[in-house]
Amino acid sequence: MIQKEKIRNAGYFLAALTAGLLPFAAPERCAQALREGLTLCGGSLLLSLFPFLIVSTLLIQCPAAGVLGLPFYPVERLIGVRAPAAGRVLLVGFLGGFAPAASAAAEAVHSGQLTAQEADAILPACVCSGPSFVILTVGRSMLGSAELGVLLFLAQVMAGYLCAALLARLEPPLASKRSEVKLSEARVLRLDSIIAQAAQTYVKLCAFVLFFRMLAAGAGEVLPSGAGVFCAMLLEVCSGCDLAAQSGRFASMLCCAALSVQGLSVLMQVRTICPSEMTLRPLYRARLLHLPLSLLLFYLLLPQRAQETFSTLCGQVITMRRLPPDCALLIFAGCCFAVCELSRTVGSDREDMKKSSDKVANQY
Repeated sequence: MIQKEKIRNAGYFLAALTAGLLPFAAPERCAQALREGLTLCGGSLLLSLFPFLIVSTLLIQCPAAGVLGLPFYPVERLIGVRAPAAGRVLLVGFLGGFAPAASAAAEAVHSGQLTAQEADAILPACVCSGPSFVILTVGRSMLGSAELGVLLFLAQVMAGYLCAALLARLEPPLASKRSEVKLSEARVLRLDSIIAQAAQTYVKLCAFVLFFRMLAAGAGEVLPSGAGVFCAMLLEVCSGCDLAAQSGRFASMLCCAALSVQGLSVLMQVRTICPSEMTLRPLYRARLLHLPLSLLLFYLLLPQRAQETFSTLCGQVITMRRLPPDCALLIFAGCCFAVCELSRTVGSDREDMKKSSDKVANQY
């Protein structure tokens, strides 16, 4: 406990030192990053995030909305969460991204529709950037191709589902006892309270975006180019994708890595939204698995490979190869079968260990 306190205090000191020195080391770049962050919070982020914060609470508090989560029933089965609210949380995460998903999971815990352990198990499949940001901002604006944005989004979503399914098989079984609270007796918010709560949450999230965007911009200015991109990816996903898109030949792969890491800003935003009884340990473990899986899936889904050759006269155009969609689906199905087989192996090993321990206990 004392060791954790020392590490936390050291982290606070380093954060304070960095935040205090960067505005002096790169004042123009930090000021520009703050202006861009304010523009982002008042523009595209406002449109793609604030409405979904309201929608997420409304969907969780409306039992009739459970039919909308039916397409995610197979994912629920893989994760091992059988609560009806799980499909709605997955739906919100698929459409709105990490912040609305975290808000929906927190509301489901507060209303008794999910236990804290179930919400923790679902989050690795939901914490991703929303389709509007990935497809329009990263794909079309930064990389110049909306098709690449679609593939980036599919890669990170599928990797999230596989990570959640794998972690669910490696962890102990989830407790199925939820608080038997009727929705009419639970915390039911009025529409005005829902809008006010969404506004407060949005302001908090914008503060994280501004702070970490300033740190990422300052680090990118002070550090060498490669280290600056790596540091931005660890701090803030939007800045990381922006710098990765300008890196040249491997821009799309680096953007995929930035979307997978999500950055410290996203993890702290999720921690702020979720209640204290949610530990978020599965989410932190999933980020380690998500990076190689998302890069592999994106590489397999990538529709074209191009080699550029240069000569003193003119550039040559090389034919491009395309991965058929049926092959991509077969590879994804193979990954699912591998996860299922691994879960059976782990389950049988646990049963054997339990039987052997019971046999030894009976002998004594």
